[in-house]
Amino acid sequence: MATAAAFAGKAVAIPAISFLVGKAFSYLDKYHRSEGMEELKKRLELAMPNIEAVFDAVNPDHVREESPALDKCLWQLRAAVEDAENVVDELEYYELEEKAEERKVIDWGSSLTKMKHKVVRSVKKVSSLDKTLKNFSQRDTLKRLRKVVEGLNRSAAGIANFLAIADRLKKSASASQQQVDADRETSSELSVSKFVGREREKEKIIEWITKTSVVSADGVTRINSVPIISVVGHGGMGKTTLAQSICKEDAVRNHFKVIWVTVSTNFDATTLTSKMLESVTGVKPGPDHLEPLQKNLKEELKSMKFLLVLDDVWEDKKESEWAKLFAPLRSLNSGSKILLTTRMQSVVHTATSSMGVEGGHCLTLQGLEEDENIKLLNHHVFFGLDPQDCEHFKSAGEQIARKLGGCPLVTKVVAGHLRGNMMIGYWNRFLHEELKQFSGTEEGIMRVLRLSYYRLPTELQICFRYCCIFPQDYEFEKKELIQMWMGSGLISQCASDSQTFEDIGAQILVQLNKSSFFDLKSRPNITNGRKEEYYVMHDLMHDLATDVSSGECARVAHASFFEDDNRTIRHMCIANIHSFSIEEVKKISNFKYLRTIVIDHSDAEVKKDVVCELERVIESLEFLRLLRSRQKHYDCGFHLTEKCGKLIHLRYLSLHQISPEGICGVTRLYHLMLFYCKTVGNKEGKEMSQIRYLGNLDGLRYVSYGFNKNSHGEFDPVEFSVGRLTRLQELNNYLVKESIVSKLSEVKSLRTLRRLQVCGLEKVKNPEEAKDAKLNEIISLNSLSLSWFGEQNNKDALVLEHLEPHCNVMELEIAGYTGVKLPFWIEDLTIKNLVSLELRDCLSWEGLPSLGKLVWLRHIKFQRLLKLQQIGHFSSNTSMEFFLPPRLETLEVHDCPMLSELPVLPPSLVLLRISKVGLTKLPMIDGGSSETKPSQLVSIVVERCALLTLLEGSLLEQEMYMGALQYFKIENCRNLESGSIAFHGMNRLATLCIADCTKFSTIGTIKGELTYLNHLLIIECSGLVSLPSADVFMSFKSLRHMVIYRCENLLCLGGLGSLPSLQYLQIECYSKLVEVGSSLTPHASSSGEEDHLVQIHKLQVDLPSMLLVEPLKRLHRTIELVITHGPQMESLPEQWLIQNRQFLRCIRISEAKSLKSLPLSIRELSSLEELCIMQCHSELFNEIRENNNFESYMAHTRRVAIGNFLPVVINVCFVIYCLLP
Repeated sequence: MATAAAFAGKAVAIPAISFLVGKAFSYLDKYHRSEGMEELKKRLELAMPNIEAVFDAVNPDHVREESPALDKCLWQLRAAVEDAENVVDELEYYELEEKAEERKVIDWGSSLTKMKHKVVRSVKKVSSLDKTLKNFSQRDTLKRLRKVVEGLNRSAAGIANFLAIADRLKKSASASQQQVDADRETSSELSVSKFVGREREKEKIIEWITKTSVVSADGVTRINSVPIISVVGHGGMGKTTLAQSICKEDAVRNHFKVIWVTVSTNFDATTLTSKMLESVTGVKPGPDHLEPLQKNLKEELKSMKFLLVLDDVWEDKKESEWAKLFAPLRSLNSGSKILLTTRMQSVVHTATSSMGVEGGHCLTLQGLEEDENIKLLNHHVFFGLDPQDCEHFKSAGEQIARKLGGCPLVTKVVAGHLRGNMMIGYWNRFLHEELKQFSGTEEGIMRVLRLSYYRLPTELQICFRYCCIFPQDYEFEKKELIQMWMGSGLISQCASDSQTFEDIGAQILVQLNKSSFFDLKSRPNITNGRKEEYYVMHDLMHDLATDVSSGECARVAHASFFEDDNRTIRHMCIANIHSFSIEEVKKISNFKYLRTIVIDHSDAEVKKDVVCELERVIESLEFLRLLRSRQKHYDCGFHLTEKCGKLIHLRYLSLHQISPEGICGVTRLYHLMLFYCKTVGNKEGKEMSQIRYLGNLDGLRYVSYGFNKNSHGEFDPVEFSVGRLTRLQELNNYLVKESIVSKLSEVKSLRTLRRLQVCGLEKVKNPEEAKDAKLNEIISLNSLSLSWFGEQNNKDALVLEHLEPHCNVMELEIAGYTGVKLPFWIEDLTIKNLVSLELRDCLSWEGLPSLGKLVWLRHIKFQRLLKLQQIGHFSSNTSMEFFLPPRLETLEVHDCPMLSELPVLPPSLVLLRISKVGLTKLPMIDGGSSETKPSQLVSIVVERCALLTLLEGSLLEQEMYMGALQYFKIENCRNLESGSIAFHGMNRLATLCIADCTKFSTIGTIKGELTYLNHLLIIECSGLVSLPSADVFMSFKSLRHMVIYRCENLLCLGGLGSLPSLQYLQIECYSKLVEVGSSLTPHASSSGEEDHLVQIHKLQVDLPSMLLVEPLKRLHRTIELVITHGPQMESLPEQWLIQNRQFLRCIRISEAKSLKSLPLSIRELSSLEELCIMQCHSELFNEIRENNNFESYMAHTRRVAIGNFLPVVINVCFVIYCLLP
C-alpha cells in the first residue's frame, strides 16, 4: 500500500488544515461553543510549520518502508483532516437547508404559511432565539466538531514529533532519489507529427504484411488460417507507435482494411469481437452474444482483405478465448493478416498456437540506436525554439540521450522535463547525478516515471492518480474529467475570484498534458466534420497511476478485491457489476471513507435484486461526494430512491434514470454542483412537482435532465426557477413560460453562465423581458441557442434584438424565428469572436450579411432558410463582401431553394455539404492569395440540387485544392451532365457515390489515377450506358467495393475485368446488359484487358443470366454468390458453379419461384457452407422433404435453408423451411 504522504503533500495539506481550522472556530464562535478552545487553536497554529517541515523531508515513495510509524501517523492526519472537513461541510449544509426551506415558504407557501413564517422571523430578529434553536438542533454536530478539532490537534502534534526522523529520512532519501530520471510523456497512439527511428523495423514488418502467406510446419500453405506478425518489447519501447505508423503507410492502406483493436488486460472474445465489428462498420454493435457477433463480423469481412491489429495483448493462457476470437477469421480471405503487439513472448506462442500457424514472424524491439534517440530527444526538447538559443544545450543533451537506453517513452519524458528547465547547470546536474544509476529495464523505466510524478505539484498528483479508476485506453473528454475532479473534491478552493473551478481544472489538465502524463488527441467527427479532442493515457502511465494511488483509488473488476485490507479507499469504480452477488455488493458498505463511486456497467444485464442492494448500499455511504452510474438497461436500472437525500455531502450525481421519489431526495442535496439524468420518472403528482425545488440548490453549476412524460404520453420540460442559481455554468433546454417560474428575465442573475439554450421564445409577450435578461452583460457566455416553436407573435423581432449576446460569444444557434428583419447585432456583425454559426427554420430571411469579417468563424450551418437568396453582397473590388470567413472548416447548406449562388470558399474548408439548394453551379475556392496553402478539403456532398447542370467553373476544377479529398457524393441532381465530372487531382479520393443523376451517362472522362478509391457506387443513373474502359479501371488499384444499382440502360461493363483488387461487386440493373452481354463471345467486351477479375469475395446480381456476361462468366474463385431476383430461373447456373467449386462457400437466391430441382453437381461444391433458396417452387421443396438421403447428400454444408421462413426441421447443420400459404 502506498503512503499517506503521497495523498496529502504540503501544498494541499497545510492550506487545507489552516482553512478547516479557521472554518471550524468560526462555527464554534457563532454558536457559543468555543469556550476553552483558544489554547487548542494556538497549538494547531504552532504545529503548522513542523507539519510543513515533515512534508518537505519525507520521500513518499519510501516512507512506509523506512518509518511505518510515521506512515501510520500520516494516515491518521489525513483521516482527521477529512473528519473535520465532513463536519464543517455538514454545518454548511444545515445553513443551506435553512435558507432553502425559507425560500420554499416564500415562493410556494400558502397565505397562512407565509403569515406564520413572517411572525417567526420577526421574533428571531429581536431575540437570541435564533441562535438558541440552531444550537439545540445542531448540538450533536457541534459536539462532533469540537471532537474532530481535538483529534486534528492530536494528529498534528503526532506529526510534529516525527520531525527528527523526517530529517534523517530526508538525508537517506536524497541518495535514493538520484537513481533515476525525470518527467515526461507516453502515448498509446502515434501522437507526434514526426516519426523518429525504427525505419528498418518498419520496412521489415511491412514486407511481412504484404508478402507473407500461412505456412504450416510441413511447408504446406494453409487456407483456414491468418498469418500473425508479432512485435514484442517491454513497456515504453514504442510498439503501438510503430504499429500506428505502419498502418498509415500507402503500402498497407492500399491493400488492407485496417481493423484496430486495443486489447490490454481485458481479454474477452465477445468484447473484442464487438470492437472488431465496430472498427469495420463504424457503428457500435448493440449488446449481444458471441455467436451473432461472430456471424455479423464474418459477413462484413467476407468482402475485404483486412489487417487486424491487436494492440497491447497480455493474455497468454486462455486458449479457449483465443480460439473463439479467431473462429470467424479462419475461413476468410487468405490475403488478410494479423499484427499483434505485446510485452510477452508467451502471448505470441499462445496466439499462433490458437490460430494453428507455426511461429509466424516475430520482431523483438530493442532500444533505439543512439543517433535516433538523440534525434528524438532534440525534437521534443527544441521543437519551436530558436536554434541559436539551443546550441549550447546540445552537447549535454546528446550525452543524456545516450544514457537513456534507447527507450522512446523515457526519452520523451526526460525531454519534457528538460524543456521545462532550460538552464545548462540543471542539465549537467541531471546528467551526472540523477542518471547515474539509470538502467533501461522495465523496472528502471517505472522508477523514472515515478520520479517524474513526485516532481509534479501536489494538486496535479492528486488529479493524475484519480484517473486509475478508469479503464486502460480510456478516452477522456475534457469537460467530463474536470467535472469529476470537481465533484470528488480534488480541486481546492479557487485562488482568486476571477478563476473558477473549471479554469483551475483546465490548467491542471494542460499541465499534465505538457508533462506527458496525458496525451491530447483529435479526430474528425464523421457526421459534421468538426474536430473532436480527447485525452489518453499510456498504459505505463495507467500502471503508474494505479501504483501511486494504492490505498486511495481502485478500479474493482472482481469481488475478490473486497477480501483484501483496502478500507482506506476514497475513490472507487466498480466494473462488471453484473458478475457480483448480493453478498459481494454488501461489502462495499465496509469502505466508510468512500467519496467517489462510479458504477461502470458492461453491456450485460444486471439482476434486479443486485441493483436494489446496490442502491441500498450507496444510500448508506454518508460521506459520498460523487455518484455516477452508466446503467443502460432501463427495466432494472439503477435510479435511487428518496433516501438519497441523506447523502448531504454529494456534489456530483449522474444517472441514466431516476425515480420520481429519487427527485424528492435530489432536491435536498444542497451541496450539489452537477446533476445529470437522462430520464426522469414517468408519473405525475406530488413527487414530480418537487423538481421545482431544484432552484434552491445554490451550488448547482450543471443541470441536465430528461423530460417527464405526462398523462397524454407527451414529454414536458420540467420547470423550476433559475434566478438564484448564480453559479450555473450551463443551462440547457430552458423553456420560457408565461408563469413566474420560468421567466426569461431570470437569466440576468446567471453572471457565470457559459452555455445557454432557451426554448419557447414565442411565449415572451413583452420584449422588455428579453431586454431585462441582459445577455450582452454576461461576459462568460460563449454558447447561445435561441429557439422559437409553435405560434409566433409580432413582438419576435424586438425580442431577438434585445437578446444580443456579449461579443465574447463563440457559438450561436437561432432556430424557428420567422421574422423578416435581421437583428442589428447580426447585420452589423458585432459578435466578432464567433466560431460556430447555425441558423435553422428562419423562414422569412431573404439575405444575410457578408461573413468574411468574422475571422474566427470555423463552422457554418444553414437549414430551412426557405427565402434566403443571398449571402453577402458582391463588390466590384471583391474585397470581403462576397467571401466566407478565412478560417472556415465546415459549410453546410440545406433546404435553401432560393439561394442560387454561394460566396467564394476559403482554402481552409474541410467539409462542404449542400442539399436542396437552388444553385446553378458550385462555388469556387479563393485562389487569389499569394500564400500557398495545403489542401484541406476532405468531404464534398451535393444532394437534390435540381438546377445544377454542370460542374465546370467550380471548385472541382481547382486541382490544387482536391488533393486531400476522400469522400465525394453527388445525389439526385437530375439535370447534371456527366461530361463535366473530371475528378482532377483527387488522388486521395476513397469513396465516390453518384446516385439518381438521370442524365449521367459515363464516367469514362476520369483524368488522373484514383489510386486510393476504395468504394464506387453508381445508383439509379438511367443514362449510364457503359462502365469505364480498361485503362481507367486499371488505375483504380485500391477499389474493393463496387455497386451498380438500377441503371436500367447499362449495355456494357467496359473494362471491369481489369480491376486488380475488387472484393465486393453488386450489379442489379434489370437491364439490357444480359441480352447484349450473353451474345458476346468471350473477351469481346474486355478490350484486351488483363484478366485481373478472377476472385471476388462476394458477387451480388439481380438475374442469374448475369453470370453469362463478360467478365463475370470468367470468375472462378468467388466465395459468396447472391442472386436477388430469379423468378424465371428453372435451374442453377451449373457451369459457373462448377468453375468456382473450390472456393464457393455461400449461395443465396431469392424469388426462385420456377426452380424445381437442384443439379447433381451441387455435391461437388466441396467448400459450400451455406445454401439458402427462398420462395422456391413447391416441387423442389417436396422433393427435398421426401428425400431421406438429402441430408447426407448435403452433409458437407453446415446450413441449408430452402422454402420460405417458417422452420419445420432443425438440427445442428440443417434447416428446411416450409412454404407459407
